[in-house]
Amino acid sequence: MEPLQPDDPRAIGPYRIAARLGAGGMGVVYLGRSRGGRPVAVKVVHRRFVGEARYRARFRREVDAARAVAGAFTAPVLDADPDAATPWLATAYLPGPSLREAVAGFGPLPPDALRALAVGLAEALAAIHRGGLVHRDLKPGNVLLTADGPRVIDFGIARPDGATAITRAGAPIGTAGYMGPEQVRGERVGPPGDVFALGATLAYAASGVEPFGTGPVRARHLRVLTGEPDLGAIPAGPWPRDLLAACLRLDPAARPSAAGVLDALGRPGADEPSLQGLGWLPAPVAAEVERRTAEIVPAAGPADAARAAPWRPGRRTVIAGLGAGLLTAAAAASVPLAVGTVGGGTADGGTGGSPDPADPPGPPPQGVPRWRRRLPEQLYGLEATDGAILATTEKGERRSVHALDPRTGEVLWERSVTPEMTNPIAGGTVILVENKGQRLRAVRTSSDDTRWTYDLAFEERNDPLAASERLVCFATRPSLPDERERIRALGGDDGKRRWTSGPLDALHAIAVGEGLVVGASSTDLTALDAATGERRWNRRMALGDFLVIGRGLVFAWDRLGTLHALRGADGRPVWNRRNATAPSSPLGEGHVYLEGTDGEVLALDAGTGNTVWSRRVARLPDDPRRRSTGLCLDGEILYAACRDGTLYALGAADGRVRWTYEAEKVRLVPPATAAGLVCVVTVDGHVRAIAPPDSPPDSPPDSPGGSRAGS
Repeated sequence: MEPLQPDDPRAIGPYRIAARLGAGGMGVVYLGRSRGGRPVAVKVVHRRFVGEARYRARFRREVDAARAVAGAFTAPVLDADPDAATPWLATAYLPGPSLREAVAGFGPLPPDALRALAVGLAEALAAIHRGGLVHRDLKPGNVLLTADGPRVIDFGIARPDGATAITRAGAPIGTAGYMGPEQVRGERVGPPGDVFALGATLAYAASGVEPFGTGPVRARHLRVLTGEPDLGAIPAGPWPRDLLAACLRLDPAARPSAAGVLDALGRPGADEPSLQGLGWLPAPVAAEVERRTAEIVPAAGPADAARAAPWRPGRRTVIAGLGAGLLTAAAAASVPLAVGTVGGGTADGGTGGSPDPADPPGPPPQGVPRWRRRLPEQLYGLEATDGAILATTEKGERRSVHALDPRTGEVLWERSVTPEMTNPIAGGTVILVENKGQRLRAVRTSSDDTRWTYDLAFEERNDPLAASERLVCFATRPSLPDERERIRALGGDDGKRRWTSGPLDALHAIAVGEGLVVGASSTDLTALDAATGERRWNRRMALGDFLVIGRGLVFAWDRLGTLHALRGADGRPVWNRRNATAPSSPLGEGHVYLEGTDGEVLALDAGTGNTVWSRRVARLPDDPRRRSTGLCLDGEILYAACRDGTLYALGAADGRVRWTYEAEKVRLVPPATAAGLVCVVTVDGHVRAIAPPDSPPDSPPDSPGGSRAGS
């Protein structure tokens, strides 16, 4: 919530404007009041777009969609004028937290509330689909919990069933982890896409866990495409787990319809709460709704409403009717990567290489805990830099980067960043995406000193984003339909523009290194000279969104799960490896290390693609397709954090187990190493630093209450 700026309107249509609620790439949303004192949310298009026919057309579609789906569990449109000099849309203001806020603040919904939520959302989707529309962006942030039941909001990217896919500069628009596989691929999205999002939304409500994890957009897309939802914390049985799993099936035709979900839920029992009133909500959430309602309803009777004191909105009030990407970071989806199980073999996928290496007899030595640190939000990523360990956390719509002293775990600094954006690291500098994705800030990781800032122009994208010590590169979006994207490079030392490339196809990955800037689209791999931006070579390939440059080679993964190694000098193919995974594949001395999907780790010869060794470190008989390890290379040791909760230290050259850490279960997050320690995320929410068994003692191992615990 922000006060009005000097150039903000004081009235829009018949509504008095009281405050600014948020702004995004397409428009601004204001808090308004009707002549009778009723609070409303008023959205207007940015002034720079009012003269462009395509933006007016998109806004008109949003208005039409919101009007067409008026039903019991959607937000009503009160008024709109898409043909005004500045187009606007007014919707009812619904006092209540979003589902994301409620779960983040009060925990997962209990069974009765979850079932009531499922009924309300399924009924809302059924009404939307009967109107011939598809929402395309159902997620916890677009569901409000109110005294009149759940409400589905935000029809900014809703489209008629059968319309072509919506894309942003070649990438589908939606939210990572809630788009179905067909939407991630940029294919036609019909009602089954909304049912997939319904399953993901209910899974989050039931468990408080993102069903396809957190982290970079591309990693969540990969999990969606391989059918890997995390439903482990959801009660087994026909409801809820089996029904949610059916909604999340890879094949759209195999998912139930919204009406089918209602049928599966059955008629409510006599003792189940009605969606009218607050009885269906858990007590803490109901109290929050009452608090927010009290803030906007004047104490005087209706006759005195117009004379009531101006309404003062709550700090965390949520509004209905926001356009896509207005207050939340919409995920710019990447072209998908289809992944198969990694198996041993030569570059052509045949047999070859070493089997599991023989280990010394007896149990392996155990690592020694040094320190631990609990951060106030959910941890999902660690990165090692010069002088710090960067821990990324998330709570609701808030994301933060914390710099930890690798020797002690003390917090050196903390900064808020834009959710769902990648913050690349180059040496001792991290490039933070902040100000709702509109600013880049280069920060020294050891001191929190700002080296430079760069405000992104409207045509400049913050994803994909890549950095080296010399360059920071991102894509520019076309401003006209017949234009193409380009790569723009800033100086890593000062943030000044160095060059802008020639036209390229829509980019979904960029890598920088060894004198090259490489961009990947769904059809091409293009290498540019890092000094000038001139094109070095181009190769037609249907690529995914993982790129690595090293050892004179460019490693790229295609959409069929094949790893390609190409010469950096001219782009000529060197070898390829089918059925290869890509999420975090470090390069070592002549080796490429890959994560398997059945607890297997492989080392490939970087020059030939042949298997040097393979090691199965975690078996998961319940689902052998699921990704099971997160890797980190530190000199002669390859660390593997496994889904079974064990940290393995493997010899990078031979794959033998050097030591393990099993005293605490670790999460499936790639470790980070610094100051002779390996840092992991444990299941109890700590960053834990572990020393090798043979390392000299630094201090006694910590205890939960000791000063070294950092709790």
